[in-house]
Amino acid sequence: MPEENVTRNESNEDFKLILQLETSLLGWLRTSLALMGFGFVIARFGLFLREIALASEIKLHSHPWLARMNTATGTGLILLGIVVMLIAVRNHQKILAQIERGELRLPSHWSLSVILCLILCGLGMGVAIYLSLVSL
Repeated sequence: MPEENVTRNESNEDFKLILQLETSLLGWLRTSLALMGFGFVIARFGLFLREIALASEIKLHSHPWLARMNTATGTGLILLGIVVMLIAVRNHQKILAQIERGELRLPSHWSLSVILCLILCGLGMGVAIYLSLVSL
């Protein structure tokens, strides 16, 4: 008798684990969207300030390098959000396959969360140093 239509019965613990993995993936989706949104805000914040100054008829000193830096940082955060989402989906699929095979292993100490936290800490430190050194 062929077993083509036979479905694997998941244990209650496996089912709970799969639901937790789905919740985790949605958390990574929110994190990725926040990174992309924050990147967009940074990339366009200089434009917003110039428009406010123009409307208020305030004379500004031009800093073209600052506009380029805002655009580069914002674009970098948008790309980071995309990369984080792709890695999260890949990890999700890999763990689901491990559960199916019954060979689930503990994650590495260098998980996506740890790496993302270190990148954002570095970015935050760079911005803090920049703000302490530059007066506009």
